[in-house]
Amino acid sequence: MAAFAETIHDFHIPARAGKGFRVAKGELIRITDLQGDQPCDFWAFAAENPREFLSPEHTKPSISKVCPKVGDAAYTNYRRAIVTLVEDNSIGNHDMQFAACDEARYVQLKAPMPHASCQGNLHRALEELGVDFDAVIQPWNLFTNFFILPDGGIEIRPPGTKGGDNIVLRAEMNAFIVVSACPQDMNDTCGGSPTDLRVEVGRG
Repeated sequence: MAAFAETIHDFHIPARAGKGFRVAKGELIRITDLQGDQPCDFWAFAAENPREFLSPEHTKPSISKVCPKVGDAAYTNYRRAIVTLVEDNSIGNHDMQFAACDEARYVQLKAPMPHASCQGNLHRALEELGVDFDAVIQPWNLFTNFFILPDGGIEIRPPGTKGGDNIVLRAEMNAFIVVSACPQDMNDTCGGSPTDLRVEVGRG
């Protein structure tokens, strides 16, 4: 894991919380699972038009894979590259199948309410950025392990990441980024106990 030549931002994301920030084309984003078994819901929006956003549904046919690997881009709903995965220092499970957790999901799971959610973190972060966007869109679920069985069933397994595992993305356009340290504590999405993330933005 190489150090950035220049660090622009260094954010600590507490368990169950989210953060929004802006990046310029060419800047790098390092997302680190500090303690292990902590997923990160990730969204990216074109800065000049936030109605253009990272779309798993458009990415998968564009790369002919269920999720990007090193060297692959993630694409927007306008089929333009918005970020590229340039480094993956994890076991490489980065789901593009599941929606973000939300209040309704926790009601289904009979969780104590109110309950933090990635969807709620997204909308709060966008509001803080001054971005007017209230649609429900699918995230890129970094450090997740939603396993598809041969019979078509799905198992939610612990991520399997270790403390310090990280990925590095490169912005392919000016963009608003939102990350959420997933608060899911009703199944094995977070290995049962949500923890913190670190997000660095830099150059070189």
